[in-house]
Amino acid sequence: MRLVWNRSGYDRGFISNPFAGDDAARLGLIRTEKTLALLGNPERDYPIIHVAGSKGKGSTCSFIDSILRAAGAMTGRFLSPHLHSYRERFVVDDNPIDEESFTELAADVYSAALEVESANPEIGQLTAWELSTAMALLWFSRSRCHAGVIEVGLGGALDATNVVTPAVSVITRLDFEHTSILGDTMGEIATNKAGIIKPGRPVVCAEQPIDGLLVIERRAKELESPLLFANRDWTITGTDESFAVSGPTWRYTGLRSSLAGHHQVDNAALAIAAVHVLIDTPEVALPVTEAIVRHGLATTFAPGRFEVFTDDAGCRFVLDGAHTPESMRALAGALLARFPADQLTVVAGMLSDKNPEIVLSPLVDLTDRWIVCPANSPRSLSAESMQLSLSRLDVAAESSATVAAGIHAAATHPSTPSSARVVVVTGSFTIVAEARVALGLALSGRQDA
Repeated sequence: MRLVWNRSGYDRGFISNPFAGDDAARLGLIRTEKTLALLGNPERDYPIIHVAGSKGKGSTCSFIDSILRAAGAMTGRFLSPHLHSYRERFVVDDNPIDEESFTELAADVYSAALEVESANPEIGQLTAWELSTAMALLWFSRSRCHAGVIEVGLGGALDATNVVTPAVSVITRLDFEHTSILGDTMGEIATNKAGIIKPGRPVVCAEQPIDGLLVIERRAKELESPLLFANRDWTITGTDESFAVSGPTWRYTGLRSSLAGHHQVDNAALAIAAVHVLIDTPEVALPVTEAIVRHGLATTFAPGRFEVFTDDAGCRFVLDGAHTPESMRALAGALLARFPADQLTVVAGMLSDKNPEIVLSPLVDLTDRWIVCPANSPRSLSAESMQLSLSRLDVAAESSATVAAGIHAAATHPSTPSSARVVVVTGSFTIVAEARVALGLALSGRQDA
């Protein structure tokens, strides 16, 4: 793990400085390509589903992965961020890479990276994210995966994962996020995300704002890539408890999503469309029946995405890593559908590149009980900053020094009995990870391999 950590940047995150500009990012693509070439181009050994977007990437990847495994495929899954251990990013057949294999894999990729850097000093050093991308692609090859599900880290066009030529490109719902990096208009954001579209390779796309839709359509047309859009090429009706999806040559009814919220119905339908496009490509031959789709959706598990837990006292916790306005609106809708507003207490923490006043506003009408706390991260927004932002929304928030203390304060709130309390922990996956540890759902391991 130290080999990767030593190459991390951007306030000790796992990506390079995203403010360094497009030219620096393009060098990252070159570094990643050269390293993979030295490793024998493992990314060409199996078909890849490449997923970009602003919201729902992780859930959509998890749905795709689960359906493919239900169909009998050995899958590799590369998602970010991790919650507790960095090894969670390298998953084969729903199991994170073991420590011994991780150590060997990291050493092999690091050795190749040093060789590339020595031969090409002008392109600079591989970042932690570039090393990790190469590691995932190599691990899935070594594991003889039938397919790899690869989530973009940031943006699309200039992300290190964009060295792959996918069997299918997937674009989830777009939203205004990382605007200082990706652009402050929907057209600019869509242009970056649409950068994962490759010549002649099929694309499936969630419903989009009109400015984003036009950009994606234009890019697909330029590259002669077949394009399927939600609510044009497939339709969705119902709720996460029971919904139907109808595509060009398939229809499923009475489906249930294991992930809560109407937005997860959209993600599940996008995943179904992606799987159907995948099995129509020459690289893949898998049976996909209604029973397989039903089982895949019902057994998908994505920790930290409307994850509900009840403690011994009967207090319920909802852990959700929502951190954009769109995802927070989705969280608000899912909460309203399940819990009385007078039972809710929000425990929120955010990273410093987010604006609490904008991101948290969808939850303001749900409750007046708020506790804010900092994450255990150098990128954390302070509790004082969050209080100030929420005050502009007429919210008087308490503060706690830690996530664990905030959860305890919320769970022992005197206004309602324990069995009627619902504590919503949200604002970032970093906060959710700390909450899972505090609640005994996981061991702390964010610093380990």
